[in-house]
Amino acid sequence: MNIGAHLSTKDGFAKLPENARALGLRTYQFFSKNQMQWKARPLDKEEAAAHVKAANDAGITDEAIHASYLLNLGSPEEDKYKKSYEAFVDELRRAEQLGVLNLIFHPGAHMGSGEENALKRISEAMNAAIEDTRGSKVRLVVENTAGQGSMVGYSIDHLSYLAGKVTNKDRIGFCIDSCHAYQAGYDLSNQLDSFLSEFDSKVGIKFIKAFHLNDSKYPFNRHLDRHENLGRGTLSHDFYVNLFSDSRLAKVPAFLETPEGEEGYPKDIKFLKSLGIKL
Repeated sequence: MNIGAHLSTKDGFAKLPENARALGLRTYQFFSKNQMQWKARPLDKEEAAAHVKAANDAGITDEAIHASYLLNLGSPEEDKYKKSYEAFVDELRRAEQLGVLNLIFHPGAHMGSGEENALKRISEAMNAAIEDTRGSKVRLVVENTAGQGSMVGYSIDHLSYLAGKVTNKDRIGFCIDSCHAYQAGYDLSNQLDSFLSEFDSKVGIKFIKAFHLNDSKYPFNRHLDRHENLGRGTLSHDFYVNLFSDSRLAKVPAFLETPEGEEGYPKDIKFLKSLGIKL
């Protein structure tokens, strides 16, 4: 797999490839705006173009943007849905400007309206966003969730529903967060192959466009979204070995999102190498 991590943009977008390489990474994920605010200043065209050039010069083509945490495309409340949808389309347009093909986003929560209603609304929003960004190549990459609260997207069946309802398959993908899947009841420690086989039969392995590589702070199947640094949580060491040994995922980027951030990523990489994994 192509090891990457979520990086800060404090040095500017154009510095991301260089900063990734300095940490021993081959790709990266980032926010294109403040993830806890609805509004953002428009991207500077020169700054965006500089990122495109820097990524191209570094030979990095699988980087990703993570969308705002505020988005809830499954909200039953019209005002919150409208704000979410408008912000989502803006994120897609920002990704296009920055030359990034993958926009990873949390699908949303039903907030009491029921999972079926939320999934229907999310799929309709995805189709509308694809239509509103016609000509773009940016993928709408749905991240699985831990099933906390009223969040949807925690089961492969939920992801399968979204895959089936979105009409333009070239514009969609899925990001599998290892902590989330483990907390949602998929025993990746002992049954990674079963998880991937089920995903392949219901969605298709080719639609996995990224992994979020996180250990789990809490024991299996608690529906708690609490990441831990690799090797320090409750996921087995075998999980990492099996993940990086699976030829079906050979070209998929695996982004670290561990608690210590950029200070801790070298430790995560050292842990993976200690298991004999070649990065």
